[in-house]
Formats: sequence, C-alpha cells, structure tokens
Amino acid sequence: MLAPWSFDKLTRTAFGRSVSRRTDVPALYGEWFLERMKAGFAEYEPAGPPRRIRCSLRPDDVTHFNFWSKWPRPFFPVLGRLLDAGYPALWNVTITGLGATAVEPGVPAAATTVNAVADLARMAGNHAIQWRYDPIFVSAAYPVAHHLAAFRRLAGELAGRVDRVAVSFLIPFARRVAPHLRKYEAATGDRVAALPLAAQLDLLGALRELACAAGVRFTVCCSPALRGGAGCGVSGCNSWEWLRRVYPVFARDRHRPARGEDGCTCGREIDVGAYDTCTLGCVYSYGTCDRARARSRLAAHRPEAVGIAPSPFTIL
Repeated sequence: MLAPWSFDKLTRTAFGRSVSRRTDVPALYGEWFLERMKAGFAEYEPAGPPRRIRCSLRPDDVTHFNFWSKWPRPFFPVLGRLLDAGYPALWNVTITGLGATAVEPGVPAAATTVNAVADLARMAGNHAIQWRYDPIFVSAAYPVAHHLAAFRRLAGELAGRVDRVAVSFLIPFARRVAPHLRKYEAATGDRVAALPLAAQLDLLGALRELACAAGVRFTVCCSPALRGGAGCGVSGCNSWEWLRRVYPVFARDRHRPARGEDGCTCGREIDVGAYDTCTLGCVYSYGTCDRARARSRLAAHRPEAVGIAPSPFTIL
C-alpha cells in the first residue's frame, strides 16, 4: 500500500516531482520508483557541482508527479497504484515516429507507442497527457517532407488521446549531444541539418495546421522567438495552469514558483532522475552522454537502491 495523497494535507512548501527529464524512469526504472515511494524519499544528482541530494516523496510534500517517457507501458502497474492512492499525475510522452530506427534504436516503433498512449489515456485521462514531437530531427534521411507526413499520421492517431502536442527543434549541445550526432552520421551516412529560422517557422506553421485539422492543440516548447513567429501557444510541460485544469482541486492553490527559464511556464519541480542511465540510445538525447556507462549502470542497478545510480558524492 502507498500512503494516500490528499490536497488538504499538503505542506506550504510542497511542489511537483519530475520523473524524469534525465532518464526514462517509466520505461526502465519503474520498480525502483515504486520502492522509493514506499520509502518516502529518493536521492538524485542535480546539474551543476557534483553532489547528491535527498528529496521527500511523502504525500504531503508532493503536489503531483510529471512523468516523461518514450515508452510508458512498463510503468502501468506502478501508475495504477499511484492513481489508486490519489496522486495527481501528468504525462509528457515523446513520439517522433523515429522509434526502432538508428535515431531512436531502443524506442519501440511509433504504432506500438501509440497503442500504449491509448491505454494510458484510459488510465490517467487524455487531458493529463501531452504528446511531444520533440525534437524535430531534420536530416537528409528525414527531411521536412518526412516530418509533415509523420506528423499528419501521428496527429490523426493520437487525436482524442492527448491534451495537446509540443514541438521543438534539435539542439546539438556541444558535450552531451554533438558527439552522438557525429557517430550517427559516420555509421549511417545520413547528414543532420540545421534549418534557418525562416524555414523553422514555415515548418511550424504547416505542423500547426495539421494539428488543428486533427483537433490537437499545437504548442512550442520554450523558444519565444519561434513561438511568437508561428503564433503558437507555450507548451508548459509542467505548468500550474495545466495541473489545475486536469485536477480542479488545485484551483484553490496559490501560484507556485516557475522554473525561471526564459520562455518556460513550467512549475518548479525536483527531477529525481540521473544522467547517463538511459539505454534507449536516442542520438539527440542530452540525458546520456556516455552510453557504455549507461548500460553498465542499468546492469548494476538495484531497485531497492536509494538512487537510480550509485554515487560517491556526499548526501546534502
């Protein structure tokens, strides 16, 4: 049994927990997450100076969970227990149509994930799910025409099963992403392309029309320049407005602090994931810099551990 959640018992300092931008907990570490929920805390390594922090997962300290995944089905048994205990849950599910390709080798094919989203919507409600067509991976093998066709198909299949769609373009971070892109190009002969701003705006406009035709609200993640130029809404992947709409009990709540990043309306949250622990192998992912290290960490992972990966750092 999980400790039951109640809005009326929340502390004034309670806010959300992100699970996780750094790794795919629903796909790979669901049993670990359940064990941490039973224990009432988890340990994680944030970005910045090397350190380890313990955070509470007690029901009075957590307003909600925001789950991020490319493959949510393995997590369904855990999600059922969370929902039975009353915990609010939002979902950001990435489906780019590139699953089971060299771009996303460990991700199931799109049709498989779409079916999982249909079941997820029956469990959590379609308004609690944001589809992420993110990033838009433009290359010689996947040109703009490919994305128009893939997005049209996916929007039609996900209509009525998701609350909205959020898009963004690939950012080749120098240390965490660019080396993987170079290896991908060498292995496949493909060439990754960077669209100029005008071309990005044209593509966003076309995708927005396809989303509207399917009845799916279209948003852009961060990037005020793109969002304003395309006339699109902000995604707010963990915004309090979204939480209040899905869980009306939060209409009584005071405004919680945002993350403070330019163009981001997400609420403040703690991410309990760990870098270099995702083995799905997406070439654009900043979450895993060292894939060999991720595989070894997954092999050595113990569900009863306090953190996803072992750490030599001091607990703060």
